[in-house]
Order: sequence, then C-alpha cells, then structure tokens
Amino acid sequence: VLITAYLLTGAVGVEVWQKPFLFGYYITDALVILLIVFSLFLSFPQTLYNIHRAHLKKTLKNDSLYEGLLPLVSPLLLFLLLTIWVVLSPGNILAKQPRLFLWMVGVAFSNVICKVIICQMSSTRPELFHWFLFPLALVVCAAISGVLGWTEEAVLAVFTTLVTAAHVHYGVCVGRQLSEHLNIYIFSLKKRIQE
Repeated sequence: VLITAYLLTGAVGVEVWQKPFLFGYYITDALVILLIVFSLFLSFPQTLYNIHRAHLKKTLKNDSLYEGLLPLVSPLLLFLLLTIWVVLSPGNILAKQPRLFLWMVGVAFSNVICKVIICQMSSTRPELFHWFLFPLALVVCAAISGVLGWTEEAVLAVFTTLVTAAHVHYGVCVGRQLSEHLNIYIFSLKKRIQE
C-alpha cells in the first residue's frame, strides 16, 4: 500500500492527494481503508495462524497458548486506548495536533514492541500490561469525559514527552546491558580491555 502511494506521488505529483478521487472521496480515504483492511484481515489472522501452528508443532518457547498470546495483550490494549481517544475526543485531538499525536503513537508502539522483542530474544516472560497503559488510560478517560477540556493538547504534549523520554531511556539501558553482556563498546565491535 505504501509503495503504491510513493509511486503514485512520484508519477502524478502531490496534487493527486488534494483532489476528490471517486464519489467525493479522496485517495487518502481509500488508503486508510486499505491499510485497516490489510491489517485486520491479513496481518492479524496470519499472526494468530502462526501462533496456532507453532502451538500444534510444540515449537513455542512456552508450552501454553496463553503464554504465546501474552505478547499481543499490551499492543492490542494500546491500540484500543488510542483509538478510543481519537474517536471520542471532544477536542478532536487528532485534527488539532496530528504530528504530536502520531509521534506519541509511534514512540509508544515502538517501546511496547521493543520490550516484546527483547523478551523473546532473552526467553523471558513479557509483562501482561506495559506500564504506558496505566497513565494512558487515565489520560484517555479524562479526555473523553471532558475533564481535560482545553488542556487536552497540553496533556498530550506532556504524555508524549514522558513516552519519548522513557523510550530513549529504555534504548540506552538495553544498549548498555548488551554491550556489557557481549563485552564490547556501544557502536563498536572492538572488545573491551580486560581489567
């Protein structure tokens, strides 16, 4: 889908995104629908199928299907909370702060998925609920109930700063721990001098 968008933009120009395409709908509307449809009906079922197949072949790292599905809980809850916020926001947060909101979504999902990947690589059990979910749930409840009012954008900025700082901190800590484990310097493959 994205490759098609890039090729279309390169061939026709950015004007194609600014004019109605069919029946008053823009191409961006069609791309969003395609992205959602492909995610829900291709990627997600394929993931569940792979987990089921691995469970039947006994190749899962853990014995139970629950343990196999555990890494999906936090990303799904994060997706659900963010969708609720966007759809029910009285201040229409996505329209007012699209870049900041999408930055926060990207960083939050990156952190959640990085933690899942590290857990898989280290054969450790992932946490059921990522800690981002708790403050996000408070923010979403406050936003959709109207408690935040005009401060919704400021709260988004604060939460985005928190999520970004936490993600950078996590990356630095993982890098430091890996360099110590592999006995190398960060951003270098040279071995450390033994003391």
